[in-house]
Amino acid sequence: MKQYVPDRRCLSTLRLIITAIAVIIIAAARYFLPMDNVVFYINLGTIAVACFEMFVHLPLYFSSISYIATKSEVIKSSGVFIKVHQSVRYSSVQYTTVISSPFSQYTGFNFIIFFVYGGQLRLLFLKQADAKEIIRLSGTINIRGDRHVP
Repeated sequence: MKQYVPDRRCLSTLRLIITAIAVIIIAAARYFLPMDNVVFYINLGTIAVACFEMFVHLPLYFSSISYIATKSEVIKSSGVFIKVHQSVRYSSVQYTTVISSPFSQYTGFNFIIFFVYGGQLRLLFLKQADAKEIIRLSGTINIRGDRHVP
C-alpha cells in the first residue's frame, strides 16, 4: 500500500493560467464595454474570484486530495467542502485512459481515468513517476519506457 499526493508544481501552473485568464477578461471588459462603472465592477469581481480560487480554494483542494494504491485496488479521497471517497478494484476496470500534457514532468498535468461498469475514477494532477507506478500496479496498460503500449 502506497499513498500518493498531487504534484505541487501543478498548483503554480494553475495559478499562472488563472492569472492569464483574469488579465484577458479585464482587458476585454475595458476594450468592449464603454461604461466605466460596469468595467470597474467586472474588474473587481474578476480579481476577487481569481484571488479566491488561487489562494483559498485550490490550496485547500490540493491538500485534500490523496490516492492510496494497494495490490488489488485504488482509493481516492478528495473534496474541500464535500468530502468524497471512492475506490475501484483493479479487476473491475474495463479500460484505462492516461492523459499527459506536454512538459507534464514540469507541470504535473498527468491524469489517469479508470473506467468501470457504471462509472469512472479520475486520478488527477499526478507526478509522472507516480502515474506510471499506479498504472503498473493496476496492470491495465503495459508501459515500455515513456511509450504506452496496449
